[in-house]
Amino acid sequence: MDIFSLFVLWLHVIAAVVWVGGNLILAMVIVPHFRQSLPPVQRIQLLTQIGKRFEPIVWGCIGILFFTGIVNIFFAVDLTSATAISNAFMRTLLIKIVLFFILVILTALHSMIFAPRLAAAIETLDADLEELPPEVKPLRSQMSIISSLMGVVSLLILLAAVALRMGI
Repeated sequence: MDIFSLFVLWLHVIAAVVWVGGNLILAMVIVPHFRQSLPPVQRIQLLTQIGKRFEPIVWGCIGILFFTGIVNIFFAVDLTSATAISNAFMRTLLIKIVLFFILVILTALHSMIFAPRLAAAIETLDADLEELPPEVKPLRSQMSIISSLMGVVSLLILLAAVALRMGI
């Protein structure tokens, strides 16, 4: 492995750690803390602000992962060999690529559709309201489902990455 391929792989891992790690910290630490300590409207407002700050970082990581992923494929696979297409590595790589695009789609849905809808729905609500109105609850549920799917797909991508490194 030369210095360039090492750098590309390192950059790929750093981008994955920032994107996936940031999402996991939000899901496992920040959201549960806010759920216990803030009324729902304030919680959604703060999470919206955090999301807006994290969003450019996420999309930057997605771009880095896409381009470094392509470069890493050329370092890892002999694309001129007909047998390379049928081996376990290629199958796992294909699974990882599909999962990556699923995660990109989920991230786009989260940040471009569901988050803005939820933010708009609570915009005029009293911040100290103890319960969300019935028309807002489905939006919060949709966000929760999308966020959960993002977490599961992220972990599956990490599993695929480990499997690739192990040659599985």
